[in-house]
Formats: sequence, structure tokens, C-alpha cells
Amino acid sequence: MDAKARNCLLQHREALEKDIKTSYIMDHMISAGVLTVSEEEKVKNEPTQQQRAAMLIKMILKKDNYSYISFYNALLHEGYKDLAALLSDGIPVVSFSNGKDSFGGITSYVRTVLCEGGVPQRPVVFVTRKKLVSAIQQKLSKLNGEPGWVTVYGMAGCGKSVLAAEAVRDHDFLEGCFPGGVHWVSVGKQDKAGLLMKLQNLCTRLDEDESFSQRLPLNIEEAKDRLRLLMLRKHPRSLLILDDVWDPWVLKAFDNQCQILLTTRDKSVTDSVMGSKYVVPVESGLGKEKGLEILSLFVNMKKADLPEQAHSIIKECKVVECCHWGILTDFLHKWNQS
Repeated sequence: MDAKARNCLLQHREALEKDIKTSYIMDHMISAGVLTVSEEEKVKNEPTQQQRAAMLIKMILKKDNYSYISFYNALLHEGYKDLAALLSDGIPVVSFSNGKDSFGGITSYVRTVLCEGGVPQRPVVFVTRKKLVSAIQQKLSKLNGEPGWVTVYGMAGCGKSVLAAEAVRDHDFLEGCFPGGVHWVSVGKQDKAGLLMKLQNLCTRLDEDESFSQRLPLNIEEAKDRLRLLMLRKHPRSLLILDDVWDPWVLKAFDNQCQILLTTRDKSVTDSVMGSKYVVPVESGLGKEKGLEILSLFVNMKKADLPEQAHSIIKECKVVECCHWGILTDFLHKWNQS
């Protein structure tokens, strides 16, 4: 972490330790790949809220610039607008080295853009689904800078969110189609109050310098209008990703001339919104070979070395990309005992 970011964190350490609740903050940072599950457990083991916050900040101080950015974004996501403002002056400038240096196959340009936009990292056990990722990218390209919707739909657990994130984890595609960045919103099943909070947090993220307004929108209509202006004037040619949309009425709040990629179980959710619409269906199960590939990664064994029981596990679990870990773990436990 560079000196400016570190000094800013140290300067405001007391205020952060006093006010933040670490649980949801850590969820964001784990999704961003800057905090490990073991580090999360270490924080959770502290007896009080303030001590947990102190432990988390102590860990962040030992990490890199991406961790600072991830922590800042997590504060915005969780409604800690005032605390995030304290850290805004220390946000490090990440050098892209022309954007082409890579870590784990991901360029620094992509890593920074997706981290700033709150896009989840790849899961620990990950296999490629190139045809589906390519299909999503092709549909997004058809928007050609114009407002519209690309819907990735399928049953629960089929890997829609992983595929949506993977579609934008591509340097040339991101730079060519969405140079304004990517902004991820985990929607889920919401009532009106929950949706307003999601919109308020998104507007805060998009207006970090408060050049549009110093107060939060008071209702959904005002938030919709604020979002339209922010996307048009401050974030043109950017992509909004709405993950896990349940209800059509929720999309009306985002129906404001944006380019949107969404994941849902119900492809009809976009029936009532305006603009071009494209769909990408995702089947509920992977083929046998992909299932064996996931299982081999999970148990750290070559696919060819898997015993015969592996085929039964795949059949029983109906393994998908995101993996039903509970079912899979149960079968692995029985496998080890046999």
C-alpha cells in the first residue's frame, strides 16, 4: 500500500474502528479476493465489535492498494458514506503499465476496474464455459453503446452470476465496449425500502465527489432520476450489472437509458422495460466432463486419477459451475470413509 493511502487509513483509524460492523464489509472484500476466509475467522474471533474492526484495519494496513480500494468500496456498498468520504483523499492511483501486465491471467486494468465496480472475483473452484461467456459478450456488443438489456437467465445455482462476472473479465472487451467502467449491484428479492437503499448506495458510489448532490435521494423516483444523470454525465459508456433480479417492478427503477446486464431466474422480468433486449439461457447442469473437472479441482487430483465413485457423485449432485458445496462435501465425506 502506498504511503498516502496508509497515512489516510491511520489518520481515520479511530473513527473507523468505532463505527463499522465488519461482517458485511468482509463479505465484499472476500468477494473482491483481497481478504481470505481464514482472515475473516480471525476477525470474527475478536470479542467486541470495536476489536473486530481494529483487527480488520490492522490486516488492511499490511495489504496492497487494491485492498484499500476494496475496503473503500465496501464502505460505500454498506451505506457508510461519511466514513468512505474520510478515505477518499487517500485512494491510490493504480498504475496499469499500459494495462497489459497480468496476474493470474487478468490484466491490472481489468482487475482495478472490476474491483472499483464491485464485481465478484472468480470462485475458488472455477472451470471455463467459453461458449456461454462468448454469447454474453456478443449480446452486449450488439447494444453498441445504446441503451438496452442483456438477460442471463436460468435456474438457481446454474452459474449465472459467475458467467456475468466472467464476461467482463476481458481486457479488450472491457476497453472496447465499456471504457466507462462496470458497476455491479447485488439486487436479490427486495421491498421498496430495500430497493431505495440499493439505489442510494449506487448513487453514492457513482458520485464520490458529491458534485451532483450532497444528500441522498429521498424516494425511488428521485433515485431513478439521479442515476440517469450520473450514468449519462459522469459514467457514459459504462455497464450496469444487476445480479439476481426477482421482480419486474424492480427494473423500472433502472429503466433510464443505461446499458444493463442482468441475471435472473425469470426471463420475462424485462417485459415491461424499454430498449433493445437480448437473452442468454443457461442450462441447469453441466456435462459429465465439466462435472468431473470441477470435482478434480475440488479434491486437488487429476481428472484421470479420480476413482469410479466420482461418476456417481457427479450424477447425484448434478454438479454446476458454482457447485452445491454442502451436497458435494457430504458425498466426499462418504467417499473418504468408503
